[in-house]
Amino acid sequence: MGRRHSIAARKASWDAKKSQAYAKVGKIIQIAARKWADPKMNPGLELALSKAKQYNLPREVVEKAILKWSGQLEWENLEEIFYEGYGPEWIALLIKALTPNTNRSATTIKNIIQKHWWTLGAIGSVAWQFKEQGVIVIDGISETIQDKWKTVERVLPLNKDELEERAMELPIADIEVDENTVIIYVDKKDFAIVQNALEKFHYHMVESDIQFIPENMVKLGEEAMNKLYALLDALDDDEDVDHVWHNLGS
Repeated sequence: MGRRHSIAARKASWDAKKSQAYAKVGKIIQIAARKWADPKMNPGLELALSKAKQYNLPREVVEKAILKWSGQLEWENLEEIFYEGYGPEWIALLIKALTPNTNRSATTIKNIIQKHWWTLGAIGSVAWQFKEQGVIVIDGISETIQDKWKTVERVLPLNKDELEERAMELPIADIEVDENTVIIYVDKKDFAIVQNALEKFHYHMVESDIQFIPENMVKLGEEAMNKLYALLDALDDDEDVDHVWHNLGS
């Protein structure tokens, strides 16, 4: 009985996280679609739809998000807003929120940070420590096969040398090769070009997004690191918070 309860509790937690991810990515699509509802004419929407694919968003969730902005469904006037702050030992925090109510979002995020005994900073106090770049993380080759009545995706081993050669022919800023993945950094203006070029080779992208990369990293002791993780978990659980970047080093 106890084990069944434990499994049920974990499943409920996983379902809640999945629902939360759907809601957050849906907001990203909704904001991107405000410029143009056709991804071929809107690189921002094309990027948002790529993110939806990574999270396996159901088609109806994606279509609903686009229809909301087009006016065919009731929608919220979402705004993208950044907050800057400091965590343990002055770790820099850059927080992006997607919210229909900026006053509510500001109050909630401020309360979360203060509850964990850290500080919300002024505009510009932290952002200068980060560089906006496209980040593409590849861990294999994606292959779609038919398994009885289902279409199944499987990830085949990656030829890193071949990928590196192909990437070097594209307008990339940097590339890192480690044991399991290849990480490609791209200037924001070239992100869609590089992503589309790599997709033609069916690379499996575990991450493909515009990120804020810290210029300098900071190391923390175990106690301070645990405090930072508790703060990041609390921020991630907030419905308005889309992403939190920090400069914690390994």
